[in-house]
Amino acid sequence: MKLIDGWRQSWRLWSVRLSAIGAVLMGWAALTPDALLQAWNALPDDVQALVPEQVGKSIPFLLFLAALVARLIPQPKVAAKVQEAFDGNAQ
Repeated sequence: MKLIDGWRQSWRLWSVRLSAIGAVLMGWAALTPDALLQAWNALPDDVQALVPEQVGKSIPFLLFLAALVARLIPQPKVAAKVQEAFDGNAQ
């Protein structure tokens, strides 16, 4: 096993960012299980009525799916930064 080229620039990838957001949310939910309920109750009734109840349960799946899709979409700016870093190390 070896690291991908430009692994130091991987934080720029949207798949990595979405995965990090998911990890933070999961950690927050694990450390303070009642915080999600408090956040939901803090929303105005109008907003709560707009959001179906099942959305909260599907957030981890949606984040995983978004990270997967983000990894498949070309990210030219990241590729340019990786190439720039690779060229700088080669010299």
